[in-house]
Amino acid sequence: METYKMFIGGKWVESSENQVLKVLNPSTGLPVASVQSASRDDVRKAINAARNSFASGIWSRATPGDRSNVLLKVAELIEKNQDKFIKVETENSGKSIKQISGYDIPYTIDNIRFLAGACRTLEGKAMNEYVADGTSAIRREPIGAIGIITPWNYPLMMVVWRAFPALAMGNSVVVKPASYTPLTTLMLADIMKEAGVPDGVFNVITGPGSSVGEEMAKSEKLDMIAFTGSTEVGKRLSVLAASNLKKVSLELGGKAPFIVFKDANIDAAVESAIVGGLVNNGQDCANSTRYYIQEEVFDKFVSLLKNRIQKLRIGDPMDPATDMGPLISETQRERVEGYIEKGIQEGGKLLSGGERPEIPGHEKGYYINPALIYTENEDSAIVKEEIFGPVFTILKFKDYNDAISRSNDVTYGLGSSVWTSDITTAMRATRDLRFGTVWVNEHVVVPSEMPWAGYKESGHGASLSPYSLEEFTYIKHVYFDLTGKVRKDWYDQIFKG
Repeated sequence: METYKMFIGGKWVESSENQVLKVLNPSTGLPVASVQSASRDDVRKAINAARNSFASGIWSRATPGDRSNVLLKVAELIEKNQDKFIKVETENSGKSIKQISGYDIPYTIDNIRFLAGACRTLEGKAMNEYVADGTSAIRREPIGAIGIITPWNYPLMMVVWRAFPALAMGNSVVVKPASYTPLTTLMLADIMKEAGVPDGVFNVITGPGSSVGEEMAKSEKLDMIAFTGSTEVGKRLSVLAASNLKKVSLELGGKAPFIVFKDANIDAAVESAIVGGLVNNGQDCANSTRYYIQEEVFDKFVSLLKNRIQKLRIGDPMDPATDMGPLISETQRERVEGYIEKGIQEGGKLLSGGERPEIPGHEKGYYINPALIYTENEDSAIVKEEIFGPVFTILKFKDYNDAISRSNDVTYGLGSSVWTSDITTAMRATRDLRFGTVWVNEHVVVPSEMPWAGYKESGHGASLSPYSLEEFTYIKHVYFDLTGKVRKDWYDQIFKG
């Protein structure tokens, strides 16, 4: 079993307190590796490395073209080594190798290539004479040393979504991956060094969020925190980051509605419902979780959905035939089971699933069958709270206003979808739904060129797209006097000459 070190200042280092953490395979419940548990002193060393590299200008003052070429080399090296990344990501996350090889890794490489190209086109506002005697311009400049805290559901991809826009704009970063899934982030550090990222620009530290993450958020030497994860942790980090008013970018929870009108293509909606609900084994903030189905087509939709769910192939993530693997941990499985039980207690009817399947050779894995629950209780926990697991909550609605008002009546606002063949209904819904993304007759599609951002308690700030690059910059106003006068005409408004 391999023991991974941390990557600080371009060097591989062990914990100063000689503490390590086991990393488990959620499909078997057995350890696959161990990583360092960083001390607070280790965290400070990583932050200093990032801060010093930024101040040196070796990366922050490099041209966008130079930074772009290095990031393109990173994409090339990941692609060259993708078989290893696929294997490790599958073992570490429990996701199907089908999803990781067909989607996660190729998409992540595309994300990098897009950001590498986009950073060469971002510019400040063009010079103009907003004042009669002078010219103004806007510069976009990197923020500095940035702490990146990533979740366990998309280990490699989320590092790219959060750290690479920062790097593309000239910042230096300290990355703390989730303790459940740190391995591909540590593998990425080797790639970064080989590609030519200067020492200290990309640092990776591992350990518990309660100590490592909080030390990063409190640090007065970090200029910004970018976090993807739960809303509760995001709130906590925001409080800690307020100590020096550092900028905070948060991509948090979701509770996506999936609205099916009576004129929708029901077969297409059902197929997308399966994908939308079960991508990443149901552990995705974009997952469709609340299925609002118009009364006239409710029975048909539920019958088809139940039939499709029962045909899913649940098993070993390394088997290319597997559709769904285990949840990330025993704790997460118990959390999902708790929500299923609570949903039933609060008036819901379990239509199928929710039990633990028997997977030969994987008896200690964290498996659960997707649960389909019908409820009329709009205030139920399974309707209002993020479950982060394969639970399909089915509800009926009467008309357009009923569907939209109920869909918006949650604290989250990340992703949503509407299913209809009527263009007017679709256009109204894209306006009226209070979510950062509204899909029409589709769910969970996010091109590299488009932003992924939330409303309300789903956070603020964007991932992907040119907007994510702006997220990691300061804007600076630069003013040039054009008169050459010793005393400007407007000075008399302040004091007489």
